[in-house]
Formats: sequence, structure tokens, C-alpha cells
Amino acid sequence: MKIRISLLVVLLSFLQTLSSQSKPENYYNSSFDKIDKSEFDETLKKEGYRYNKYDLENEIANILYQRKTRGQLSHNDFNDLKNQLNKIAPISDGIIVIIYYPGKDWCNQKESNSTWNIFDNDYKKNLKKLNITNQFWIYKNDENLKYYYPKKINWQKDEDQLIENLFFKMHYPCSSSTVIDENGDFISILGEFGKQEIIENIKELKSKK
Repeated sequence: MKIRISLLVVLLSFLQTLSSQSKPENYYNSSFDKIDKSEFDETLKKEGYRYNKYDLENEIANILYQRKTRGQLSHNDFNDLKNQLNKIAPISDGIIVIIYYPGKDWCNQKESNSTWNIFDNDYKKNLKKLNITNQFWIYKNDENLKYYYPKKINWQKDEDQLIENLFFKMHYPCSSSTVIDENGDFISILGEFGKQEIIENIKELKSKK
């Protein structure tokens, strides 16, 4: 009986692999438009580009993204964002910082307290020097979030996936961030980042005035 079960497991595993191999492999740019592999490869050589690979039901999708992105929110989107954040804490004038945790993945699967430098005391001091009071910690999925100091950090769920839809349209590894000024201009880091990048992005937005 055990031998039969083992053979069944091997067979199912083989069929799953065979099914995956038979799927078409497609390539997409950062706007999610389908492109050919040569354009995908050429873009990937450019500085700052990475990609996510997804094994979907009908295809294997390779999707490009630019790790550091800039943009501007529409008036309506910016108002929706501020209304959402105001439910967490009153927003004052000035720059808004959002730290976004997407959920457990290969990057944040370690089951021990995080050593991520975003939790360092000097990060808080630097925010204070820059007069940043609008900092929000947002999560999509709370799996493994217990290792990110929930007793000290006011993590809040991304209600209606508003923040995800505005800034983080895929699951980028580790965590992501966005910094937004009072005009709705923003700079996002998609995927793993450190405290120094938040400070740099704040300074960059401030220098535009």
C-alpha cells in the first residue's frame, strides 16, 4: 500500500511538472503590456530593472518593473489616499511616508525578529530632523508580521487594497515603500529597501520645491 501511495505521489509530481512545462511563457513590460522576449531581455539590462515570474493557470508570466518609480497621483486618488490614512491617524501638512508589507514570501519567511534597519532609532531621528510626522505602516497579509514588532509599530491593514492598487500592483519581494509630497508627487521603491533610501527620497521631493 505504501509503495502504491509513493508511486502516486511521484506520478502527480511528474504530471504537475509536465503541465507547467507545457504552458506558454510570456513577457510583459512594467505597464503589463505583452512584449517579445528580445525586448524583455534588452530592458532588463537597463539599470534599475527587475522582474517577477509567476506560474499562472494558463501561462508563465515574466513581468518587468522598475525598482525606483516616480509619478503623480490624480486629485481624486490623492484625496482617497488621504481619507484612508486619516482613519488611521490625522495627517498634517507635508510629506507622507508609507511602508508596505505584502505578506510572507521567500524574502521575509525567516521566523525570528527582523533586523531590518528601518526599525533603527536613528531612522526615527532622521525623520524628525526632516519634520516628517506622517508615517504609516501598512500590510496586505499579516502572515509573519509578528516578527516585525507589532507591539511597537502601528501596522494597519490596507483596506479595500487602495494603497496596493495605487502603488504596488504586484507582490514585490520583502516590502516596499512610497513617499508622497503635498502635490501628490511620489517616489516608490518596489521591493527590498533600507532606511537610507527613504531619507534620500524625502530629500529629493523636498528639493523640488
